Amino acid sequence: MYGTTGLSNFAHAEQVTLGGFMAYVFASVLGLPFIVAAAIAVVIGGASGYLQDRLIWGPLRKRGLGLTQLMVVTIGLSFAAEYVFQYFFGSQVQSVSNSVQLNTGPLDITPAAYWSMLVSIIALVGVGLALQRTRIGRAARAVSDNRALAAASGIDVDRVIRLVWTVAMGLAALSGALYALVYGGIQWSTGVQILLLLFAAVTLGGLGTAFGALVGSIVIGLVVQLSTLFLSNNLKYATALLILILVLVIRPQGILGRKQRVG
Repeated sequence: MYGTTGLSNFAHAEQVTLGGFMAYVFASVLGLPFIVAAAIAVVIGGASGYLQDRLIWGPLRKRGLGLTQLMVVTIGLSFAAEYVFQYFFGSQVQSVSNSVQLNTGPLDITPAAYWSMLVSIIALVGVGLALQRTRIGRAARAVSDNRALAAASGIDVDRVIRLVWTVAMGLAALSGALYALVYGGIQWSTGVQILLLLFAAVTLGGLGTAFGALVGSIVIGLVVQLSTLFLSNNLKYATALLILILVLVIRPQGILGRKQRVG
Protein backbone atom coordinates (compact mmCIF):
# COMPACT_ATOMS: atom_id res chain seq x y z
CA MET A 1 0.00 0.00 0.00
CA TYR A 2 2.78 2.42 0.85
CA GLY A 3 4.61 1.53 -2.34
CA THR A 4 1.64 2.17 -4.64
CA THR A 5 0.24 5.25 -2.87
CA GLY A 6 3.05 6.67 -0.74
CA LEU A 7 0.53 6.83 2.11
CA SER A 8 1.28 5.77 5.68
CA ASN A 9 -2.08 4.35 6.74
CA PHE A 10 -2.57 4.77 10.50
CA ALA A 11 -5.93 2.99 10.23
CA HIS A 12 -4.39 -0.22 8.92
CA ALA A 13 -4.20 -1.80 12.38
CA GLU A 14 -7.94 -1.27 12.83
CA GLN A 15 -8.47 -3.63 9.89
CA VAL A 16 -6.70 -6.25 11.98
CA THR A 17 -9.14 -5.53 14.81
CA LEU A 18 -12.05 -5.73 12.36
CA GLY A 19 -10.95 -9.17 11.21
CA GLY A 20 -10.68 -10.36 14.81
CA PHE A 21 -14.15 -9.12 15.68
CA MET A 22 -15.66 -10.66 12.57
CA ALA A 23 -14.09 -13.99 13.51
CA TYR A 24 -15.52 -13.58 17.00
CA VAL A 25 -19.02 -12.81 15.68
CA PHE A 26 -19.20 -15.66 13.20
CA ALA A 27 -17.29 -18.27 15.24
CA SER A 28 -18.16 -17.56 18.87
CA VAL A 29 -21.55 -15.84 18.55
CA LEU A 30 -23.05 -17.58 15.53
CA GLY A 31 -21.25 -20.88 16.09
CA LEU A 32 -19.75 -21.34 12.63
CA PRO A 33 -16.52 -23.33 12.18
CA PHE A 34 -13.56 -21.04 12.67
CA ILE A 35 -12.21 -21.61 9.17
CA VAL A 36 -15.56 -20.43 7.75
CA ALA A 37 -15.61 -17.45 10.12
CA ALA A 38 -12.07 -16.51 9.08
CA ALA A 39 -12.98 -16.73 5.40
CA ILE A 40 -15.98 -14.45 5.98
CA ALA A 41 -13.75 -12.04 7.91
CA VAL A 42 -11.35 -11.89 4.94
CA VAL A 43 -14.21 -11.15 2.54
CA ILE A 44 -15.58 -8.41 4.80
CA GLY A 45 -12.10 -6.94 5.27
CA GLY A 46 -11.46 -6.94 1.52
CA ALA A 47 -14.86 -5.35 0.88
CA SER A 48 -14.11 -2.62 3.42
CA GLY A 49 -10.80 -1.91 1.67
CA TYR A 50 -12.53 -1.67 -1.69
CA LEU A 51 -15.19 0.68 -0.31
CA GLN A 52 -12.59 2.83 1.46
CA ASP A 53 -10.68 3.40 -1.75
CA ARG A 54 -13.85 3.82 -3.79
CA LEU A 55 -15.51 6.31 -1.44
CA ILE A 56 -12.61 8.02 0.36
CA TRP A 57 -9.12 7.60 -1.03
CA GLY A 58 -9.92 7.56 -4.74
CA PRO A 59 -11.90 10.84 -4.65
CA LEU A 60 -9.29 12.46 -2.41
CA ARG A 61 -6.50 11.45 -4.80
CA LYS A 62 -8.41 12.95 -7.71
CA ARG A 63 -8.79 16.20 -5.77
CA GLY A 64 -5.01 16.31 -5.44
CA LEU A 65 -4.73 16.18 -1.66
CA GLY A 66 -1.17 15.86 -0.40
CA LEU A 67 0.13 12.91 1.54
CA THR A 68 0.10 14.86 4.81
CA GLN A 69 -3.60 15.61 4.50
CA LEU A 70 -4.33 12.01 3.55
CA MET A 71 -2.34 10.78 6.53
CA VAL A 72 -4.40 12.99 8.83
CA VAL A 73 -7.54 11.40 7.35
CA THR A 74 -6.19 7.94 8.18
CA ILE A 75 -5.61 9.03 11.78
CA GLY A 76 -9.20 10.27 12.00
CA LEU A 77 -10.45 7.04 10.44
CA SER A 78 -8.44 5.07 12.99
CA PHE A 79 -10.03 6.91 15.93
CA ALA A 80 -13.50 6.54 14.40
CA ALA A 81 -13.05 2.80 13.92
CA GLU A 82 -11.79 2.33 17.49
CA TYR A 83 -14.85 3.98 18.99
CA VAL A 84 -17.20 2.09 16.68
CA PHE A 85 -15.62 -1.16 17.90
CA GLN A 86 -15.94 -0.05 21.51
CA TYR A 87 -19.57 0.97 21.01
CA PHE A 88 -20.64 -2.35 19.50
CA PHE A 89 -18.36 -4.78 21.32
CA GLY A 90 -17.55 -3.03 24.59
CA SER A 91 -14.18 -2.49 26.19
CA GLN A 92 -13.63 -6.05 27.40
CA VAL A 93 -11.82 -8.80 25.52
CA GLN A 94 -14.17 -10.84 23.35
CA SER A 95 -13.07 -14.46 23.57
CA VAL A 96 -12.52 -16.70 20.60
CA SER A 97 -12.32 -20.41 21.36
CA ASN A 98 -8.78 -21.62 21.86
CA SER A 99 -7.18 -25.02 22.43
CA VAL A 100 -5.19 -26.37 25.33
CA GLN A 101 -1.45 -25.90 25.15
CA LEU A 102 0.84 -28.62 23.87
CA ASN A 103 4.34 -28.89 25.25
CA THR A 104 6.82 -28.70 22.37
CA GLY A 105 10.30 -28.82 23.82
CA PRO A 106 10.92 -25.53 25.65
CA LEU A 107 7.76 -23.95 24.20
CA ASP A 108 4.11 -24.25 25.12
CA ILE A 109 2.21 -23.66 21.89
CA THR A 110 -1.45 -24.30 21.17
CA PRO A 111 -2.54 -26.35 18.16
CA ALA A 112 -4.31 -23.18 16.99
CA ALA A 113 -0.93 -21.45 16.79
CA TYR A 114 0.42 -24.21 14.55
CA TRP A 115 -2.56 -23.88 12.24
CA SER A 116 -2.06 -20.12 12.20
CA MET A 117 1.58 -20.61 11.22
CA LEU A 118 0.52 -22.83 8.34
CA VAL A 119 -2.11 -20.38 7.10
CA SER A 120 0.37 -17.51 7.40
CA ILE A 121 2.98 -19.35 5.36
CA ILE A 122 0.42 -20.17 2.66
CA ALA A 123 -0.71 -16.53 2.55
CA LEU A 124 2.87 -15.23 2.35
CA VAL A 125 3.83 -17.64 -0.41
CA GLY A 126 0.64 -16.80 -2.29
CA VAL A 127 1.27 -13.05 -2.12
CA GLY A 128 4.90 -13.52 -3.15
CA LEU A 129 3.98 -15.65 -6.16
CA ALA A 130 1.22 -13.22 -7.14
CA LEU A 131 3.66 -10.29 -7.07
CA GLN A 132 6.30 -12.14 -9.06
CA ARG A 133 4.36 -14.32 -11.51
CA THR A 134 1.00 -12.68 -12.29
CA ARG A 135 0.23 -9.81 -14.59
CA ILE A 136 -1.54 -7.77 -11.92
CA GLY A 137 1.34 -8.41 -9.51
CA ARG A 138 3.87 -7.06 -12.00
CA ALA A 139 1.57 -4.08 -12.59
CA ALA A 140 1.44 -3.41 -8.85
CA ARG A 141 5.24 -3.50 -8.63
CA ALA A 142 5.46 -1.16 -11.61
CA VAL A 143 3.09 1.33 -9.97
CA SER A 144 5.07 1.05 -6.74
CA ASP A 145 8.34 1.76 -8.57
CA ASN A 146 7.16 4.67 -10.74
CA ARG A 147 3.49 5.58 -10.95
CA ALA A 148 3.85 8.05 -13.82
CA LEU A 149 5.86 5.65 -15.97
CA ALA A 150 3.40 2.84 -15.22
CA ALA A 151 0.50 5.03 -16.36
CA ALA A 152 2.40 5.97 -19.51
CA SER A 153 2.90 2.26 -20.19
CA GLY A 154 -0.85 1.70 -20.27
CA ILE A 155 -1.37 0.43 -16.72
CA ASP A 156 -4.63 1.53 -15.07
CA VAL A 157 -3.07 2.96 -11.92
CA ASP A 158 -6.35 3.61 -10.09
CA ARG A 159 -7.50 0.05 -10.73
CA VAL A 160 -4.21 -1.34 -9.43
CA ILE A 161 -4.34 0.82 -6.30
CA ARG A 162 -7.94 -0.23 -5.61
CA LEU A 163 -6.99 -3.88 -5.95
CA VAL A 164 -4.03 -3.35 -3.62
CA TRP A 165 -6.31 -1.76 -1.02
CA THR A 166 -8.76 -4.64 -1.32
CA VAL A 167 -6.15 -7.39 -0.99
CA ALA A 168 -4.21 -5.59 1.76
CA MET A 169 -7.31 -5.09 3.88
CA GLY A 170 -8.36 -8.69 3.32
CA LEU A 171 -4.95 -9.88 4.50
CA ALA A 172 -5.14 -7.56 7.51
CA ALA A 173 -8.51 -9.08 8.40
CA LEU A 174 -7.03 -12.56 8.06
CA SER A 175 -4.23 -11.63 10.43
CA GLY A 176 -6.82 -10.28 12.88
CA ALA A 177 -8.75 -13.55 12.80
CA LEU A 178 -5.54 -15.51 13.40
CA TYR A 179 -4.51 -13.09 16.15
CA ALA A 180 -7.84 -13.64 17.92
CA LEU A 181 -7.44 -17.42 17.59
CA VAL A 182 -3.86 -17.55 18.87
CA TYR A 183 -4.34 -15.10 21.76
CA GLY A 184 -7.84 -16.33 22.58
CA GLY A 185 -9.67 -13.07 21.94
CA ILE A 186 -9.79 -9.57 20.53
CA GLN A 187 -10.65 -6.14 21.93
CA TRP A 188 -11.24 -2.65 20.58
CA SER A 189 -7.70 -1.45 21.40
CA THR A 190 -5.83 -4.34 19.76
CA GLY A 191 -4.97 -2.20 16.74
CA VAL A 192 -3.50 0.54 18.92
CA GLN A 193 -1.31 -1.98 20.69
CA ILE A 194 0.24 -3.36 17.50
CA LEU A 195 0.33 -0.21 15.35
CA LEU A 196 3.87 0.79 16.29
CA LEU A 197 5.05 -2.77 15.68
CA LEU A 198 3.59 -2.63 12.16
CA PHE A 199 5.41 0.60 11.37
CA ALA A 200 8.61 -0.68 12.95
CA ALA A 201 8.45 -3.80 10.78
CA VAL A 202 7.86 -2.04 7.46
CA THR A 203 10.43 0.65 8.25
CA LEU A 204 13.04 -1.92 9.20
CA GLY A 205 12.41 -3.93 6.04
CA GLY A 206 12.27 -0.89 3.78
CA LEU A 207 9.29 1.31 3.02
CA GLY A 208 7.56 0.47 -0.23
CA THR A 209 9.01 -3.03 -0.58
CA ALA A 210 6.66 -5.96 0.05
CA PHE A 211 9.45 -8.44 0.68
CA GLY A 212 11.17 -5.92 2.93
CA ALA A 213 8.02 -5.79 5.03
CA LEU A 214 8.18 -9.58 5.32
CA VAL A 215 11.81 -9.53 6.49
CA GLY A 216 11.17 -6.67 8.89
CA SER A 217 8.11 -8.40 10.34
CA ILE A 218 10.01 -11.62 11.01
CA VAL A 219 12.89 -9.76 12.68
CA ILE A 220 10.65 -7.56 14.82
CA GLY A 221 8.37 -10.45 15.76
CA LEU A 222 11.26 -12.65 16.88
CA VAL A 223 12.97 -9.85 18.81
CA VAL A 224 9.78 -8.81 20.59
CA GLN A 225 8.89 -12.34 21.67
CA LEU A 226 12.41 -13.47 22.57
CA SER A 227 13.10 -10.28 24.53
CA THR A 228 10.68 -11.53 27.19
CA LEU A 229 13.36 -14.09 28.15
CA PHE A 230 15.46 -11.22 29.51
CA LEU A 231 13.03 -8.32 30.02
CA SER A 232 9.66 -7.76 31.60
CA ASN A 233 6.71 -8.53 29.35
CA ASN A 234 5.71 -4.86 29.62
CA LEU A 235 8.98 -3.81 27.95
CA LYS A 236 8.92 -6.14 24.96
CA TYR A 237 7.54 -3.51 22.58
CA ALA A 238 10.29 -1.10 23.61
CA THR A 239 12.88 -3.40 22.03
CA ALA A 240 11.13 -3.09 18.66
CA LEU A 241 11.15 0.70 18.89
CA LEU A 242 14.83 0.67 19.88
CA ILE A 243 15.63 -1.38 16.78
CA LEU A 244 13.60 1.08 14.70
CA ILE A 245 15.61 4.02 16.02
CA LEU A 246 18.93 2.28 15.37
CA VAL A 247 17.93 1.35 11.83
CA LEU A 248 16.85 4.91 11.03
CA VAL A 249 20.22 6.16 12.27
CA ILE A 250 22.39 3.55 10.53
CA ARG A 251 20.36 2.63 7.43
CA PRO A 252 17.34 4.93 6.97
CA GLN A 253 16.14 3.11 3.84
CA GLY A 254 15.76 -0.18 5.73
CA ILE A 255 17.15 -3.64 5.02
CA LEU A 256 15.84 -4.05 1.47
CA GLY A 257 15.02 -0.42 0.69
CA ARG A 258 16.88 1.75 -1.78
CA LYS A 259 18.55 5.04 -0.98
CA GLN A 260 16.64 6.74 -3.76
CA ARG A 261 13.87 5.91 -6.15
CA VAL A 262 14.64 5.56 -9.84
CA GLY A 263 12.79 8.00 -12.10
